[in-house]
Amino acid sequence: MTNVLVLSGTASAINYINSFAGDAAIRLHVTDSDPYCPGLYAPGVTAHHLPRARDTDVYRIALDRIIADHAIDVLIPTSDYDVGAIVDYLHDGWTSPVALFRPTWEAHRCLADKQRLTAHLASVRARMVPRSWNASKVDELADGLPYPVVLKPVAESGGKGVSIVCTSADLRSAIARLRRAYGEQFLVQKYIPGRTYVVSLVFDHAGQMTVAVAMRSHLTFFTWGGGGCAGDIVDEPELIALSIDVIEACGGWRGPINLEWRRHERTGDFYLLEANCRLNGYSYLTTMNGICLPRVVLSLLTGAALPPLDLPPKGRRRNFVLGFRETAVERWVQS
Repeated sequence: MTNVLVLSGTASAINYINSFAGDAAIRLHVTDSDPYCPGLYAPGVTAHHLPRARDTDVYRIALDRIIADHAIDVLIPTSDYDVGAIVDYLHDGWTSPVALFRPTWEAHRCLADKQRLTAHLASVRARMVPRSWNASKVDELADGLPYPVVLKPVAESGGKGVSIVCTSADLRSAIARLRRAYGEQFLVQKYIPGRTYVVSLVFDHAGQMTVAVAMRSHLTFFTWGGGGCAGDIVDEPELIALSIDVIEACGGWRGPINLEWRRHERTGDFYLLEANCRLNGYSYLTTMNGICLPRVVLSLLTGAALPPLDLPPKGRRRNFVLGFRETAVERWVQS
């Protein structure tokens, strides 16, 4: 029996829960700071309540206790805050008997912060990112920005705090709202019209890519992206190559990661919007198409043989028409 601890019970955790919960060789433990989190009540889950990962000291004490009390073998963080906490602990010298990925603190610091990521790529891969301005510049540039622009917090995901602004008057009110919630930790970017694409990748302990899958959103909850409502698997080798290039330019990675892109509706060029150092919220789309990314992650962590890594032919692929991150899609239709 392998004791697997999944940190967080929403978003990409749903893919892990559905992939592991029915396996008699796995005892699946899932944590969340919200005692009413749906993932804690999934069949086959041993639920644990943890403090918020951003409350780093008490979170670490509670996490160590669960690892010790339940003889945890494998640790998989699935939310941005959980990943950030684990990377910080490792950087501070945290030792634990569990198997987990150990990306570098420097790479995570670059990839997980939208402002740092954009600034870094603007200096080394400028054509990959939309033109951007940080919080300290936008007040003086408000009347001269190329509207529409997108405002976003530097360290949130799922569309939290994001808005599209079309005039300087609207910009000032949007900035005031962001500052109340996030201080100066926000970014302004030129809006890229087009469709959202996501590339999910998994890297091994040595930083070598094991698998990469590209997805295209047909509908998202927000104009600029965020939670996907409809989408399908796509063959985009150029986009996968661009994603690998971004990760290498930021220092490499170990474990799962996803990059969100926009394809300009007129030029066809891809622009990177953000990186999330985990699987994406609707990564179950890959599982339903024969590439179970949670099983890839688990195999790399335990040394087991990798599961299949090949997509079915186009005519046999499945898409999804509606899904929420906390509730896995029940019905699937042929694309």
